[in-house]
Parts: sequence; C-alpha cells; structure tokens
Amino acid sequence: MSKLSDLTSQCIRCGFCLESCPTFLITGDESQSPRGRITLAREADQTKSWDESTHQALDTCLGCRACETACPSGVQYGKILELARSESQSKHGNPYQKTLINTISNHKLARLQFALGGLLPGKKPPSFISKLLSGQPAEANAPTLPELNPWPPIPVEELPPVIGEVYLLEGCVMRVLYPGVHEATRRLLRRVGFTVRESNAGCCGALQAHAGYLPEAESRAQALAAAMSDDLPVIINSAGCGSTIKEYGSLIGENLGHFAHRAHDATTFLADNGLTSLLETTSKLKNITVTYHEACHLVHGQKISQTPKDLLQSIPGITLAPLAEADLCCGSAGTYNVFQPAKARELLNRKWANIAQTQAQIVVTGNPGCQSWIEQANQESDRPIRVLHTLELLESTFSGLRI
Repeated sequence: MSKLSDLTSQCIRCGFCLESCPTFLITGDESQSPRGRITLAREADQTKSWDESTHQALDTCLGCRACETACPSGVQYGKILELARSESQSKHGNPYQKTLINTISNHKLARLQFALGGLLPGKKPPSFISKLLSGQPAEANAPTLPELNPWPPIPVEELPPVIGEVYLLEGCVMRVLYPGVHEATRRLLRRVGFTVRESNAGCCGALQAHAGYLPEAESRAQALAAAMSDDLPVIINSAGCGSTIKEYGSLIGENLGHFAHRAHDATTFLADNGLTSLLETTSKLKNITVTYHEACHLVHGQKISQTPKDLLQSIPGITLAPLAEADLCCGSAGTYNVFQPAKARELLNRKWANIAQTQAQIVVTGNPGCQSWIEQANQESDRPIRVLHTLELLESTFSGLRI
C-alpha cells in the first residue's frame, strides 16, 4: 500500500470537514470539499489514473487545513494534499506555476521581480500574464517593494542582559516585502534577552511543498538546515513557513526531525520568555480597538490560536474585538490568489466584510500572504484601517505606531 493510500484510508467520510472548508462553503460542490478530494485522490492512487478532473479538484484547494481541526479521526489532510498534488502536477500541472514559485522563493529574484512590477502601469499584472497563470482576470495586485520606514532606536535602559542566542528565519518573500516585521521580531527578541545570529539561510520550501513540488521543497529544506547548523532555536514569524518546518522529517527532509523540533513560532517563543509581563507595563498605545485574523497555517497547521490573542490582550489600552469566522481562510493561501483569482476574491470579500463589522482600527495577522491580501481589500475600501503583522503591533506598544 502506498503512503497516499494509507493516509486516505483514515477518512471515514463523516462529513464534519464540510462546513469548515472554504471552497465547499462558497460552492456547495462535494468535489470542492476535503472528503471529496480525499475520495478522488484515493481512487486515482489505486487506479494510477490522475485525470484532469481530479487535478482541478486538488488545484482549487486552498490547503488551509481547517478540515484537520474539524476532523474527529485525525486525518492528515495536509500530507494527503501535498502527496496527491505531487502526482497530479507531474501530469497536468501549469508550468508557469512552478516557474513563479521558484522565482519568488529566491529572495534576490523576488526583489528584482517586485521592483520591475512597480514600473508597470496599473496595480495588477498585465492580462496576458494572468491568462497564462490562471486563465482568469487577475485579482491580486502585483507586489511592489516597500518604502523604508525604520523603527526608532531602542533606549539602552530598556534592554535586559543577553541570556541567549537564536536564529531568525528571514526566508524569501518575507524578507523582501516585510523587512519591518523582521526588525520588529529582532527588537522583541532583544527585549526578552535574546540576540539573533545571522545566517545565509533562504527559502524553507513551504511554497513548493504546499503546491506539490516535493523534490524542490526537499532541496530547500536541506539547504536551510545546513545554513542553521548550530543547535539554536529557530524563530519563525511566517505561519506558512513555520508549519512546513515543524513538519520536516515527514514528507520532506527525512533526516531533519531534530531541526523541526528547534522551530518556534515567534509569538509562542516570546510569550514563553516573558514578553507578556513586559507588555503589561507599556503605555504607547491608547484606546485602540484591534481585531485578529487567524492565519490558517498558524491556527490549523501549528495549532496556535490563543497565544497571539493573549499577548494582544495584555497590552494596556487595547481592546480586542472578536472577528466572525476569524479562522476561515482569507483566500491568499500562498499563491492561490494568483492561480485561483475568482475564488480568492470571493473569500477576501467575505473576510473584509467580517473585519469591517468589528469597527476595529487595526487588524493583525501572523502571515505575510494574509497581510498583503487583506491590505489590498483595505486599500479598496471606503473606510481604511491599519493592517499589521502581530509582531509589528507588539513592538509598537514599546516604540509607538510608525506612520
């Protein structure tokens, strides 16, 4: 029996996953549900016949893994999806998808691509590019390089003695589009006594793994581990990257189980090392209502939900407004909003409507894809608010909100 057949056989077809699945919610189509996709993958694996309809069903999945949270049988849907996509992509995959993913996961090429994107007329990619990527009109704006907006210096008297050293995953897209989030992470780590050891580490392979390009994901995982070879904690502020790295040793990087155990979500590591009590003494933010969007690979992949909210609620002057469907995918899902723009837009509109109902002044999240996609909805709205990474808001409680 293949690994895929073994994993799919764990599904008892109970249907608890259906109402948790974003694509099933907006289509009502069984083939757009986890249960339907598992059935199609099992049949294709058994018959060795990966047809176009099965590929389409897999291709339209967000990979959000909300079904794993809902499943009473512990079905490992994320692994099923990546294995099934690996088979399906080899026969029906869009070659432009692989090219785009490999380009943006190289931070030097991504920087060049995003710089050139800023020179194009309009905010969206040209129509001929969108047709090659998805066959549909583009919905996501072309990424552009951010303006430099440095944090102010930290007064020396605010810094405790150094008690340890960590690695910080800078990654690929994150380091290019959100350098301010990395700087906020470094500052928060230093506030609890940790310095960051520099490395030449790059992409972790998350984008490749989630799309089913497992050999490419494997090579990036091995390179990342080699670049961070000393036995230090690895701090990660991108939910999708954290989810993949914590699962090294299963589908990719069979020898990297030890490295996976060194991986820590940034909010969890900071909370475990005293940030909560420090936040309770801050006074830079006053009378601000915040709402929190739960990034899929943080809440469903890493099972981290309460810690970021506890940190936010510990800040004096902050009111945390509940967000309806907070753990429902926003539609970004890595490159999903590029390759499935219509479905991604429908989910973004649904997410933004829920955010607007909170009347919050700031919405925070823990993943760059979510942050960028929600920011686009924000820019398109008639009542714009601030869209920040969780760590940006946490550092703002000490340093003040950057304009």
